[in-house]
Amino acid sequence: METLDNLPNIEYITRYYRWNLIKIDPDDNPFVVVAIASDANAIVTFDRHFNVLKKIPFPKVKVITLDEFMAVLKEI
Repeated sequence: METLDNLPNIEYITRYYRWNLIKIDPDDNPFVVVAIASDANAIVTFDRHFNVLKKIPFPKVKVITLDEFMAVLKEI
């Protein structure tokens, strides 16, 4: 942990909300909170529990598979 704490590209973000958007698997919620707080473009996962985020209008969190992510990388 000390190594991670000292990296120059680490930015600490204070969490103000606990969204709890994934009811079926609450252990997945921290990833959603980080994605929202960091204004991530998407969460890349094969975990089907994240699919519920596609139906939630706010906060909007895009969920894509690794294959979709790789396709985007090929376009760049």
